[in-house]
Amino acid sequence: MAEYVNMPSTMWALIGRARSGDVREFDQLLRKYRPPVLSFVRNAVRDPEEAEDVTQEVFVTLVRDEVLATADPAKGKFRSLLLSLARHVISGRRRSETAQRRGGGRKPLSLDDARGESTRLRLADLVEAPSEDAAFDALWVENLVRLAMNRLREEGRPGQPPYFEALFAHANDGLGYDDLAKKLRVTVTDIKNYLHQARLRLRRFVLQEIQDYSTSRTEYQAEMAYLMKFLE
Repeated sequence: MAEYVNMPSTMWALIGRARSGDVREFDQLLRKYRPPVLSFVRNAVRDPEEAEDVTQEVFVTLVRDEVLATADPAKGKFRSLLLSLARHVISGRRRSETAQRRGGGRKPLSLDDARGESTRLRLADLVEAPSEDAAFDALWVENLVRLAMNRLREEGRPGQPPYFEALFAHANDGLGYDDLAKKLRVTVTDIKNYLHQARLRLRRFVLQEIQDYSTSRTEYQAEMAYLMKFLE
């Protein structure tokens, strides 16, 4: 089990800075966590443009509305918060569409409309409520692996063993040991060592990503135990 380092949650600090108006931090938040949310939304919203809009609204709601002001990070995981917000935005859109079809004339949910006290309370309830979805969680882990692979690639330096290249070609292109050895011009023994080291590094990076949004040792250990089953 990886050791938890008792430090402030990197992700909640990033959200706080994005909420204060730091556009660069908001962009970083999107780059890191938009893919699993968008994939989840696409399963519920068939129109590609609307799926993009819904996903954007999830993150704008996260940093612009009163969600964080009324939510205690210790009461819910960041992963669960995004899932709850995605469900909330999707259901809001569906209610508006239903009302429009019935002649209700309601407008789609907007950020300006989401400033009312009743909306803030509903969002706070969503944050505090348990929220799990196997499909979303699988997408979440897939994204964690993507982030970890990016870190594995970025740590490569000229003259160092090509851990990323070996693992990517093995996992993505399906190359066996012999083909990898020919491709990278090394021995099969070298390839086995590269893949072993690459997997160790990849796992460490995944766990570090989990720690980045965990607020306590207990949450980190629970997230690790739960999410690792999706990597088996």
